[in-house]
Amino acid sequence: MKPDWRAVLIIVAVAALVGGAAYLPAIPQPQEYHQFAATATVFGIPHFADVISNLPFLVVGLTGLTWTWSQRPRPDGPFIHASERWPYLVVFGAIALVSIGSAYYHWAPTHERLFWDRLPMSVAFMAIFAAILGERIDHRVGLAALPALILAGTAATTWWLLSERMGAGDLRPYVMVQVVPIVVGILLILLYRSRYDRGTDFIAAATWYLLALAAETLDHPIHDLTGGWLSGHTLKHLLAATAIYWLLRMLRLRRALPTPRRRP
Repeated sequence: MKPDWRAVLIIVAVAALVGGAAYLPAIPQPQEYHQFAATATVFGIPHFADVISNLPFLVVGLTGLTWTWSQRPRPDGPFIHASERWPYLVVFGAIALVSIGSAYYHWAPTHERLFWDRLPMSVAFMAIFAAILGERIDHRVGLAALPALILAGTAATTWWLLSERMGAGDLRPYVMVQVVPIVVGILLILLYRSRYDRGTDFIAAATWYLLALAAETLDHPIHDLTGGWLSGHTLKHLLAATAIYWLLRMLRLRRALPTPRRRP
């Protein structure tokens, strides 16, 4: 039996990403990261804009959680198998927790508080990856991979905090938690047929998130450009929440595709 060239390509991509990260020196989290542009205190809430802009995460997370839980498997619906709901339940549950962890962090930014922002975010990334695996390879593969991927995301984020406590901060595993699901997820979408339509909405959601990362790097310039009424990090929260909304929108609109008939 010949090896699937698509699987080989994905394995090579993962090896290149992980190998490249291992080749790089450890990357500590700069203390300057916590110096955000939005510092105004409003209604007694410090860093008001960055704290309050986490509300969209809570709304879309809870909305997605309740909607996904209410869905029952059916041949023409958004979920053919009941097990396919679980990665999305984890995604939306984690996003709801991001709103709490991120607000907690931005209230008084420190490394220790940042952990509670990044932990649920890592879980969400890994759950999205499991969902793509299930829909492009096999629903049993996605379900089986989900616990291991959540554990990997949790371990990577925990390692970052422990390394900072030891005075040798290392962001590389945490960065891989985001990079690997995005790169490999896009490869899976491009190379494997989904059982559902609207599969490219994953790429649209990834685009929204990449725009969020770009806004984050322009935190102070955007703050200055808008006269202080919007910062890049506040905009990041809004764009990232839009990415999650796009996933929920995809689920609500998608339908199962007809199964190709095999030639006799």
